[in-house]
Amino acid sequence: MGLFAKEKPGPGPSPPEQRGDHETSFFGAKLTIKGKVSGSGNVIVMGQLEGECDLNGELVVAPSALVKGEVKAASVTVSGGFSGTLTAREKINIEKNAIVSGRLLTARLSTADGAVLNGEIEMKKPAASESTAKKVSSREEK
Repeated sequence: MGLFAKEKPGPGPSPPEQRGDHETSFFGAKLTIKGKVSGSGNVIVMGQLEGECDLNGELVVAPSALVKGEVKAASVTVSGGFSGTLTAREKINIEKNAIVSGRLLTARLSTADGAVLNGEIEMKKPAASESTAKKVSSREEK
């Protein structure tokens, strides 16, 4: 097949665009970004991000990264530094050697041995679990 010839799709997994997967964007280690980041994709921060971040996907704060501000995402993994308000609809995962300070709001929280966490944590059950809890409590009342 020539260098510029198009390859016919064969059996196997379809490309991410067709599966509906989120795109992933990388902010390099030498970048400093100030402002607002939003979208439906995933973001991996390796440099510095200061401001607001509102994602429908996942945010990953790499070991070399520092994020300051207000973050909202489906899930967040912190391996570097974070300061501010961190809201994850699904889960916050704080890895070994991470330093996190501020306010955390999530349904699930995981903290590795060696991580530093200073601040306030508020955990609420996901919406599906809340409806299940209401059903169980109404059964107990009868």
